[in-house]
Amino acid sequence: MSMKQFPEIFCNTSPNYFFYLLLLVSAMMVGGCSKTVYMMPAPAAISSGDLDPFADTPEEEQSSNIIVGYATNRTPAGAKKARFYTRDFDQDVRIGTAQVRIGDGEKTWDEIREMSREGVRKEQVILSMDHVEELAVLEEDDSLDSLPPELQKIIDNFNRYIEKSPLKDVTVYVHGANNNFTRTAAQAAQYRHFTGRQAVVILYSWPSAESIARYGTDIYNIKQTVPAFVRFIRLLAKHSVARKINILAYSAGSTLTTEALTVLGQDTSNPDRQAYKDSLRIGSVYFAAPDTDFDAWVHQYRTYQDIVDRVTVTMNQNDSVLAFAQNDHLVRAKQLSEHETSTKSRLGRPDLEDISKEDAEWIIEKTLSANFDVIDIDPFAIPGLGKGDHDFWYKSPWVSTDALLAINLDASPSERGLAERKGESGARIWYFPSDYEQRVAQAIRKLNEKYERLTAAPPRLSGS
Repeated sequence: MSMKQFPEIFCNTSPNYFFYLLLLVSAMMVGGCSKTVYMMPAPAAISSGDLDPFADTPEEEQSSNIIVGYATNRTPAGAKKARFYTRDFDQDVRIGTAQVRIGDGEKTWDEIREMSREGVRKEQVILSMDHVEELAVLEEDDSLDSLPPELQKIIDNFNRYIEKSPLKDVTVYVHGANNNFTRTAAQAAQYRHFTGRQAVVILYSWPSAESIARYGTDIYNIKQTVPAFVRFIRLLAKHSVARKINILAYSAGSTLTTEALTVLGQDTSNPDRQAYKDSLRIGSVYFAAPDTDFDAWVHQYRTYQDIVDRVTVTMNQNDSVLAFAQNDHLVRAKQLSEHETSTKSRLGRPDLEDISKEDAEWIIEKTLSANFDVIDIDPFAIPGLGKGDHDFWYKSPWVSTDALLAINLDASPSERGLAERKGESGARIWYFPSDYEQRVAQAIRKLNEKYERLTAAPPRLSGS
């Protein structure tokens, strides 16, 4: 985990800006930031036949249209029933539904189900926006104790939707940089689709500038969005009937997530921390290729570790997008004359030398605990990944399987079929063994048996 492992270009702190920008554009394109969204490969547990979430898809959901909720502090344009969202923003949280279409919308449910279970598809399937409707607004000065009638009506409808879901949880998807509203809604929609349309998924769309060259603007906008996102999480905690509020934070969305959780963690209004945790009901927080300062994150995690159930961090030490993001942050720090010892390594590509000895010992000790997991994404061991891949949470059928099981079944890494090893530092690292597909098949059977014993109800995700 030392920077000495990496090529010299990744350690250069004073690159020619235009040459650096060219390389950044190349890395981001390789890393999967195309504006077109294609349906991700079927998670391994689905393509192998060990898990068929579509067996229990409600009849009203059996179509080419996927509906997800959304919340955003982007400013709107267009009619409420045909919204689109700009790059500008404020502190109001706009809430609605987005309908994403699979392909041309002409396929039957049986065709969609078969296509969705294919490990290798004959052709790529495009996901596109079909309809966006804004339903209510939580204004910056609105009280969370008594909601406006329009918003209360939406929350009531939302709660009925949760009660119908066999999972009973809510998953909030927080996207990465260089993304527009349409693309991120499609990402959230396909996550929901591969749960058999059983998961309740809400996109939080923060105001990305939608340009690789404006990555710094994205980071600024994230910082400004923290209060709005905190209010949205508090809204869910106070007024939803969700058993747990889970968060899937991808890339730069991890900065918004960890800073918001820090605000919640620093709240001392309730001295009973267990009661406070119970009121928030934050379950699994899954950081996928997290683009956030490693050194800052360690201090932030200290503040909220006791109010979340489980934190998972996935890392690819060869991640090319995070390598360039690190360089960008370091260049900006130097331009601002910030006298920092940090090399600005990213949480998804960390350097232990970037933090103090005390912090290193603390985070290594945390990896041995029951609620903090570090997963090594080794592109040389996981089929289908390129060396510098950044988008592995949905590109890799193995990693997407793990995310689905971790978030929806609250299963530990060993329960999900991962193996463990001790790193050179003594940290516990989880990884995907070569026989992962066989291990995860066994894991799913055991998880189904576990939930049948605990609940006398059908498994929370369907078996084959």
